[in-house]
Amino acid sequence: MDLNKTEWRSSDRSMLLAYLKSFEQANKVDWSRRILNTKMPLLAMPTKTIDQMAKEIHKGNFLSFLDLHIDDYYESIAIQGKLICKINDFDVMRRYLDRYATVMENWAHVDLLSFDINQNNQTQFIDLAHTYRTSTQPFIRRLSLMILFQMVKDPQILPTIYNAIEALKDEDEYYVIMMAGWLLSECIIQHKTPTLSFIQNTELNPKIVNKGIQKCRESLRLSKAEKDELLIYKRQKSRQL
Repeated sequence: MDLNKTEWRSSDRSMLLAYLKSFEQANKVDWSRRILNTKMPLLAMPTKTIDQMAKEIHKGNFLSFLDLHIDDYYESIAIQGKLICKINDFDVMRRYLDRYATVMENWAHVDLLSFDINQNNQTQFIDLAHTYRTSTQPFIRRLSLMILFQMVKDPQILPTIYNAIEALKDEDEYYVIMMAGWLLSECIIQHKTPTLSFIQNTELNPKIVNKGIQKCRESLRLSKAEKDELLIYKRQKSRQL
């Protein structure tokens, strides 16, 4: 199927779905469903194939593809996510991302997003992360943390990240806590001294702190001595995830 189109029309929807279906790996669907924890129709397509399709669609009028809202499969939504990340205009990207956020329903739909965050749009992404953090939908809250994760190397962003983690002191959703713990672990690895001070002097969600320390102890970027040092920061009263 030709994916490089000057315009996608509603009549292309059925052909695209049939094309996606042709890549189904029926013997891997159940395994993929368990990994993704998704209830959506699923084809278990290879990630490489999804990436290649998104790249080919992007060569043409990919916004008209996004306007079709082809939400029938996990994979068709994943393609949309990858295309949205390629939109250079922040306001246009935000419009499509807001809509995407209402149809993503598993951790992978969040984690596949990779934004081009730079000095020109960093403030807008920070504001977007703050807005998404207040959502009632757990995967949108996860997305708010994923956005900040993509800025974690910048020490000037640390106060924003700390505020976001602190605001989750009552969070109980598994996939939000997992992302928050992952973000906290990256802060420890990248910015050890200020982050350990933050953990020591701030009332935080015990599940997030313990998950962050666990992620650090699983990392190959810390020595055994550094990993053992982190044990004193564990919160004792926490149901393990």
